[in-house]
Amino acid sequence: MRLLAAAVLVTTMPAAALNPGVALGIDLGTSGVRAAVVEKKTNGGVAVLEEASAAWSDAEGRRPEVWLSKLRETLKGCDQLAKVERVAVSGTSGSCLLVDADTGKVTRGPLMYNDAVEPSSLIDAAAPPGHCTRSATSALAKLLHWARERKLENEVICHQADYVASALASTEKPVLVSDWHNALKLGFDIDALEWPSWILERCLNADERNTLTRLRVTRPGDVCERVVSAEASEAWGLPAGVEVVGGTTDSIAAFVACATDIDKGALNVAAGDAVTSLGSTTALKLVSKTRVDDSSVGVYSHRLEDNWLVGGASNAGCRVLRDFEFTNDELEALSMGLDAAATNTKGIYPLVSTGERFPYNDASKEPVLPPRDGGDRAAVLADLLVGIADVERLGYLALKERGASPLKAVATAGGGARNPQWAAMRSNLLGVDVVRAANSDAAFGAAVLALRG
Repeated sequence: MRLLAAAVLVTTMPAAALNPGVALGIDLGTSGVRAAVVEKKTNGGVAVLEEASAAWSDAEGRRPEVWLSKLRETLKGCDQLAKVERVAVSGTSGSCLLVDADTGKVTRGPLMYNDAVEPSSLIDAAAPPGHCTRSATSALAKLLHWARERKLENEVICHQADYVASALASTEKPVLVSDWHNALKLGFDIDALEWPSWILERCLNADERNTLTRLRVTRPGDVCERVVSAEASEAWGLPAGVEVVGGTTDSIAAFVACATDIDKGALNVAAGDAVTSLGSTTALKLVSKTRVDDSSVGVYSHRLEDNWLVGGASNAGCRVLRDFEFTNDELEALSMGLDAAATNTKGIYPLVSTGERFPYNDASKEPVLPPRDGGDRAAVLADLLVGIADVERLGYLALKERGASPLKAVATAGGGARNPQWAAMRSNLLGVDVVRAANSDAAFGAAVLALRG
């Protein structure tokens, strides 16, 4: 585990931080692509002009040509592209591929964010304790995996968001720029803002160093001399000269969406503010004055403006509700009777299969569930919901125990955000206010990031 105090104070950025204009946000998720065109209003707020999306299957989502074809399909459904001045792209964290340095053509197809490779002894020997590159799914582990397969020749590693942003800017020559968020698991030092010597000197040979250092890394949202060419303008329907700014990961784009005050156009982030995403799994992100990294439980920190964003994700989550075959109508009706003061007296731990990663690192952890044949469906649902809420409580406690700032407020994203009775229960367990985020769409978050500059 590594703790590092931030060198700057946490700030709440005012509405004036938004630059005038219209921005396009693109999010490449696990199930498809979404786009949002966002405009800064004269009163300082932000408005969504339009949204569009296209879905892909799991198999299609592993193919770069599908990313581009589905994005083209999505943008064809947008009528406001002529107003766009900036574009930002977010993609699934840890999804990366190799391309030719001269042509940008894919030389080795993507390994996705959840693809594990054989751990590298070089990383084990060189990486700082607790560093996120020690994971078998890290981008650095994947780069060394490719190097073991065959020699790296005139190739550049890039992330999903980097690849698509380059295609938006130029259809002929690659303009490969990454960002602090995507490059974290590739080993980019987000304190010194450079590739660290422990990677360049101890993990990589000369060809492998070139594969890495050809990829420029910039601040998310920053202008980086990457603009839509005339040829790309015809291909995508965007005005020539539009700035394709530094991107981000899908989860941080969703955090930005949740943290944005739409009426004021301000990104409200102060130490202790957090976002819980209640989807199939339970993901936590907490703004902290202190950086925290502990790869043993999947905890790592991103830079977000002048703050640290500490995150962790549990395997427990709302997927268990579908496993118990609760319908949407049942969830709504039976939640009406939830006891906001309930606690997890039965020790429910709502996994759907063996194994947990956060807040415990326990591959053998077994689910603890209510009886499936119980006749009282309301009681079963209450047990499951208090169990998920308790995992959320334990998660924020685990971040605090590792040195992160204490929790002060939670905004909620994901399907579980639509349940106000559950929010009251979670607020009681967490001891802080819990609200539903006004907008949690990652494409919206990417567009806001582009507007902010």
